[in-house]
Amino acid sequence: MYLILGTQFNSYSQPFLILLSVPFAFIGVVLYLFVSGTPLSTTVIYSAVALAGIAVNDAIVLISFINEKRAEGIATSEAVVEAASTRIRPILLTSLTTIAGLLPTAIGVGGYSVVWSPMASTIMVGLVFSTISALFIIPLLYGAIYDRTRRIAQ
Repeated sequence: MYLILGTQFNSYSQPFLILLSVPFAFIGVVLYLFVSGTPLSTTVIYSAVALAGIAVNDAIVLISFINEKRAEGIATSEAVVEAASTRIRPILLTSLTTIAGLLPTAIGVGGYSVVWSPMASTIMVGLVFSTISALFIIPLLYGAIYDRTRRIAQ
Protein backbone atom coordinates (compact mmCIF):
# COMPACT_ATOMS: atom_id res chain seq x y z
CA MET A 1 0.00 0.00 0.00
CA TYR A 2 2.85 2.36 0.82
CA LEU A 3 4.36 2.05 -2.66
CA ILE A 4 1.03 2.67 -4.37
CA LEU A 5 0.34 5.72 -2.19
CA GLY A 6 3.90 6.96 -2.68
CA THR A 7 3.46 6.80 -6.43
CA GLN A 8 0.09 8.53 -6.23
CA PHE A 9 1.25 11.40 -4.00
CA ASN A 10 4.88 11.68 -5.23
CA SER A 11 6.05 11.79 -1.64
CA TYR A 12 7.57 9.59 1.03
CA SER A 13 6.00 11.32 4.02
CA GLN A 14 2.40 11.63 2.83
CA PRO A 15 1.82 7.86 2.48
CA PHE A 16 3.25 7.51 5.98
CA LEU A 17 0.69 10.01 7.27
CA ILE A 18 -2.11 8.23 5.43
CA LEU A 19 -1.10 4.81 6.73
CA LEU A 20 -0.89 6.23 10.25
CA SER A 21 -4.67 5.93 10.45
CA VAL A 22 -4.33 2.13 10.34
CA PRO A 23 -2.59 1.78 13.75
CA PHE A 24 -5.24 4.03 15.27
CA ALA A 25 -7.91 1.76 13.81
CA PHE A 26 -6.11 -1.26 15.26
CA ILE A 27 -5.97 0.44 18.67
CA GLY A 28 -9.75 0.68 18.48
CA VAL A 29 -10.00 -3.00 17.56
CA VAL A 30 -7.80 -4.05 20.49
CA LEU A 31 -9.82 -1.90 22.89
CA TYR A 32 -13.05 -3.38 21.51
CA LEU A 33 -11.77 -6.92 21.98
CA PHE A 34 -10.62 -6.14 25.51
CA VAL A 35 -13.77 -4.33 26.64
CA SER A 36 -16.30 -6.67 25.00
CA GLY A 37 -14.46 -9.87 25.83
CA THR A 38 -14.64 -10.97 22.21
CA PRO A 39 -11.95 -13.56 21.52
CA LEU A 40 -9.38 -12.96 18.81
CA SER A 41 -10.54 -15.17 15.97
CA THR A 42 -9.89 -15.63 12.29
CA THR A 43 -12.98 -13.53 11.57
CA VAL A 44 -11.65 -10.65 13.65
CA ILE A 45 -8.29 -10.84 11.89
CA TYR A 46 -10.01 -10.82 8.47
CA SER A 47 -12.05 -7.81 9.51
CA ALA A 48 -8.90 -6.04 10.73
CA VAL A 49 -7.34 -6.56 7.30
CA ALA A 50 -10.48 -5.17 5.65
CA LEU A 51 -10.42 -2.29 8.11
CA ALA A 52 -6.88 -1.40 7.04
CA GLY A 53 -8.19 -0.75 3.54
CA ILE A 54 -11.22 1.17 4.74
CA ALA A 55 -9.34 3.26 7.30
CA VAL A 56 -7.05 4.96 4.82
CA ASN A 57 -9.91 6.44 2.76
CA ASP A 58 -10.56 9.36 5.12
CA ALA A 59 -6.88 10.24 5.30
CA ILE A 60 -6.54 10.08 1.51
CA VAL A 61 -9.45 12.51 1.10
CA LEU A 62 -7.89 14.91 3.59
CA ILE A 63 -4.31 14.76 2.29
CA SER A 64 -5.49 15.14 -1.32
CA PHE A 65 -7.45 18.27 -0.44
CA ILE A 66 -4.47 19.74 1.43
CA ASN A 67 -2.26 19.08 -1.60
CA GLU A 68 -4.77 20.78 -3.90
CA LYS A 69 -4.83 23.87 -1.70
CA ARG A 70 -1.04 23.97 -1.46
CA ALA A 71 -0.84 23.71 -5.26
CA GLU A 72 -3.06 26.81 -5.42
CA GLY A 73 -0.42 28.66 -3.42
CA ILE A 74 -2.06 28.60 -0.01
CA ALA A 75 0.29 28.28 2.98
CA THR A 76 0.54 24.86 4.58
CA SER A 77 -1.04 25.87 7.89
CA GLU A 78 -3.97 27.55 6.13
CA ALA A 79 -4.40 24.59 3.78
CA VAL A 80 -4.50 22.18 6.73
CA VAL A 81 -7.11 24.26 8.57
CA GLU A 82 -9.21 24.69 5.44
CA ALA A 83 -9.01 20.99 4.60
CA ALA A 84 -9.96 19.92 8.10
CA SER A 85 -12.92 22.29 8.22
CA THR A 86 -14.09 21.74 4.64
CA ARG A 87 -13.70 17.97 4.44
CA ILE A 88 -15.17 17.17 7.87
CA ARG A 89 -18.67 16.64 6.49
CA PRO A 90 -17.70 14.22 3.67
CA ILE A 91 -15.38 12.30 5.99
CA LEU A 92 -18.00 11.99 8.73
CA LEU A 93 -20.76 11.07 6.27
CA THR A 94 -18.63 8.39 4.64
CA SER A 95 -17.72 6.86 7.98
CA LEU A 96 -21.22 7.15 9.43
CA THR A 97 -22.85 5.49 6.41
CA THR A 98 -20.42 2.58 6.68
CA ILE A 99 -21.11 2.29 10.41
CA ALA A 100 -24.87 2.53 9.84
CA GLY A 101 -24.66 -0.18 7.20
CA LEU A 102 -22.79 -2.50 9.55
CA LEU A 103 -24.91 -1.78 12.63
CA PRO A 104 -27.74 -4.27 11.91
CA THR A 105 -25.20 -7.04 11.42
CA ALA A 106 -23.27 -6.07 14.55
CA ILE A 107 -26.32 -6.10 16.83
CA GLY A 108 -27.77 -9.21 15.23
CA VAL A 109 -30.92 -7.97 13.50
CA GLY A 110 -32.46 -11.06 11.95
CA GLY A 111 -30.41 -13.33 14.20
CA TYR A 112 -27.02 -13.11 15.86
CA SER A 113 -24.19 -14.64 13.87
CA VAL A 114 -21.03 -15.81 15.58
CA VAL A 115 -19.10 -15.05 12.39
CA TRP A 116 -20.63 -11.83 11.06
CA SER A 117 -21.41 -9.89 14.24
CA PRO A 118 -17.81 -9.70 15.54
CA MET A 119 -16.63 -8.83 12.04
CA ALA A 120 -19.07 -5.93 11.74
CA SER A 121 -18.35 -4.73 15.29
CA THR A 122 -14.61 -4.83 14.70
CA ILE A 123 -14.87 -2.76 11.54
CA MET A 124 -17.26 -0.27 13.17
CA VAL A 125 -15.10 0.41 16.22
CA GLY A 126 -11.89 0.57 14.20
CA LEU A 127 -13.52 2.97 11.77
CA VAL A 128 -14.51 5.30 14.61
CA PHE A 129 -10.91 5.44 15.81
CA SER A 130 -9.46 5.92 12.32
CA THR A 131 -11.97 8.69 11.56
CA ILE A 132 -10.98 10.52 14.73
CA SER A 133 -7.32 10.19 13.77
CA ALA A 134 -8.04 11.42 10.24
CA LEU A 135 -9.87 14.49 11.51
CA PHE A 136 -7.53 15.52 14.31
CA ILE A 137 -4.17 13.76 14.41
CA ILE A 138 -3.27 13.56 10.72
CA PRO A 139 -3.80 17.31 10.05
CA LEU A 140 -1.65 18.14 13.07
CA LEU A 141 1.14 15.85 11.92
CA TYR A 142 0.90 17.11 8.34
CA GLY A 143 1.35 20.68 9.50
CA ALA A 144 4.20 19.74 11.82
CA ILE A 145 6.08 17.72 9.20
CA TYR A 146 5.79 20.29 6.43
CA ASP A 147 6.61 23.23 8.68
CA ARG A 148 9.71 21.38 9.82
CA THR A 149 10.81 20.52 6.27
CA ARG A 150 10.26 24.16 5.24
CA ARG A 151 12.48 25.35 8.11
CA ILE A 152 15.17 22.83 7.21
CA ALA A 153 15.07 23.94 3.56
CA GLN A 154 15.59 27.56 4.59
